[in-house]
Amino acid sequence: MSVCTGMQLDETREVWQELIPGAQKTYERSSSTPADAKKRPTPPSPPSPGPGYKYAQVVSTPKPSRNRMVLRSGAVNLAKKKVSRRSQRYLQDIFTTLVDIQWRYNLLVFALGFFLSWTFYALIWWIICYTHKDFEHLNDDNWTPCVQEVDSFTTAFLFSVETQHTIGYGSRATTGECPEAIIIMSLQSVTGVMIQCFMAGIVFAKLSRPAKRSQTLMFSRYAAISFRDGRLCLMFRIGDVRKSHIIGAHVSAVLIRRRITAEGEVKRWMRQILPYYQRKLEVTCDDVGDSVFLLWPSTVVHIIDSRSPLYNMSAEDMVREKYEILVLLEGTIESTGSSFQARTSYLPADVLWGHRFEQVVSFQRETGEHVIDYSKFDRTVEVETVQCSAREFQEYQRVVRQLSQSPTFSLNSGANLAGDLLRISSEPSHLLQLDADFPSDVSPKNSDNPSA
Repeated sequence: MSVCTGMQLDETREVWQELIPGAQKTYERSSSTPADAKKRPTPPSPPSPGPGYKYAQVVSTPKPSRNRMVLRSGAVNLAKKKVSRRSQRYLQDIFTTLVDIQWRYNLLVFALGFFLSWTFYALIWWIICYTHKDFEHLNDDNWTPCVQEVDSFTTAFLFSVETQHTIGYGSRATTGECPEAIIIMSLQSVTGVMIQCFMAGIVFAKLSRPAKRSQTLMFSRYAAISFRDGRLCLMFRIGDVRKSHIIGAHVSAVLIRRRITAEGEVKRWMRQILPYYQRKLEVTCDDVGDSVFLLWPSTVVHIIDSRSPLYNMSAEDMVREKYEILVLLEGTIESTGSSFQARTSYLPADVLWGHRFEQVVSFQRETGEHVIDYSKFDRTVEVETVQCSAREFQEYQRVVRQLSQSPTFSLNSGANLAGDLLRISSEPSHLLQLDADFPSDVSPKNSDNPSA
């Protein structure tokens, strides 16, 4: 039940329609897909207030969703172009480059690293034998070659593989006739160990990357806005399906939308098509701040107060404006000790005004266990919620609170004054002057005489 319906005043419902701008419109939206909302007919007029009356919501069909900056999978939808010396920059950090590339290219580099080294040293072994004229004395029993049983490039390649991996089949071996052969054998042995360590490190680093850990973390399909403890709040849900927990998990949220500076400049991104100005959203999980302990799905809350960038946005503004809410979850994997980051985003079509999430945790007495039903993870239920902005709602509360302090106060007598005040507050040019237009010390005679 919202704050207004809990005032236990019979006349509040009549005043409500007068005070809240846009409350006479209707808006049908549920936890189903936004496309379903377009098909539903709009009632010509709202029902009359009465017992159990659920205040109608604002009709506003979201515009077609723009491409996300962060996809639901967490991938960043950005492409980098015209980077100066791009190849050189990537080669300077070759280890990270090899870890980041796709598996097929990683395995190709892994195989080429060995084959090229085998071929390179096979060529050196063939040149040593050729310069020592071993190929001219293949059948001479009195001739001592640099490498025994090497009579062609093929046998030189086989000897290169045996030397680098210390296979040692027993037929081919170096002799003391050529000192350069002994030096090359030592260098190839060291080179082979280095290549093995480097390639094994790349494969291990790629296998142990925590990038896939985010696949077992769940973000709710929709974000919801409704009352919590008498304040409008933006809420979304996070869950972890693994039994191994995340250590030190922290959640943060960022609002990306267009911002016009005092100089009138519009900050845009990517060929001046979409805005990118970032505003931090203060989020909390229960009373533990931005820390999240994901034993069960947790609801993360952003209180829409005067510090929030959503403070002046009504239900209609939330579906009409262009913005994107990025959600980041960072922590350490308990089983590997690796840090990771999971991401998702919410567009205007993903924000449900006047909804809250269903309960997913229940207790089974038969087994004595707490059970999490993930089929309800994305489900929301519709609740009574005002459709004005948080600023206008606070102004409404202030008006009612100040007028109710008068002993001669009547909601009917003060409705016109409060209604005119909040109708003025819907105009952006008067929004900042609202406190000046309505003094804090409202006397009883002023509350009874709207023209005073």
